[in-house]
Parts: sequence; C-alpha cells; structure tokens
Amino acid sequence: MTTMYEHVGGEEALRRLAEHFHHLVLADPLLGDLFRAGSPYHADHLTAFLAEMLGGPARYTGELGGFIALLRAHAGMRITPEQSDRFVTLLLGAADEVGLPDDERFREAFTRNVEKAAGFTTKASQEDDHPMLQPPYPVLGRWQW
Repeated sequence: MTTMYEHVGGEEALRRLAEHFHHLVLADPLLGDLFRAGSPYHADHLTAFLAEMLGGPARYTGELGGFIALLRAHAGMRITPEQSDRFVTLLLGAADEVGLPDDERFREAFTRNVEKAAGFTTKASQEDDHPMLQPPYPVLGRWQW
C-alpha cells in the first residue's frame, strides 16, 4: 500500500499546496492578521508538517521541533471556531486548486486529519501555557487512511 505522501505526489505537490494556501490565508479577512503575525516560514513548515503526517520524511520532527513546536506556535493566539473552520475550508479548497488527488478514499482521510489537526491547534491556542504544552510532550502521529 502506498502512503498518502506517495499518493499526493510527494514533497513538491505538498509545497505547491502549502504555498498556495499561504497566499489564500494572507488575503483572507478572517485569517490574514493571524498569519501575517506568524512565521515568515509558514509555507515551508506546513510543507514539512504535511509531508511527515502523510508518511514522508520526518523533517518537521527532526528539524522543526515536532508536535510541541506546532502547539507552541499557536499558544495564546486564541483561535476561534470560525477561524479554525475557515482554515480547514481554505486548505481543502487549496488542495483542489493545486490538483491534489480527489479520490474519495484520500479526500475523506485528508479531511478528517486536517480537521483533527485544526482542533488540536485551536485548543492549544486558547491559553499562553496550555496543559498540552507541558511534558510529557505528545508526538506526531502519522495520518492514517
């Protein structure tokens, strides 16, 4: 069985997705301020995150700090449910726009996992020092079909 990473076409396809998505969120009235205040390396970090989650190289954990770095990057942002929903909508729309596979099996798994990840970051964003940010730190789990 191929991984979701292989199914989408690897890192290049995920980089196209992350870069396109980043442009969309910067222009979005609900999300733009959050992303303009964030890391200028967001598209690269999102590429690494998605690659690792979909079964590719573990650069996000090995070089960028893994799940705890993801949670810390969102700590104190107080992301609203509407912003979280918009994030998911834009990312899924960007997947269509850059030509990620649209077969039902992949899209159901991708959607489910994107929604779950958005839920974690939204929850962690509600406090400056959320309990999820304390040891033992969670590890990134690969997304499953």
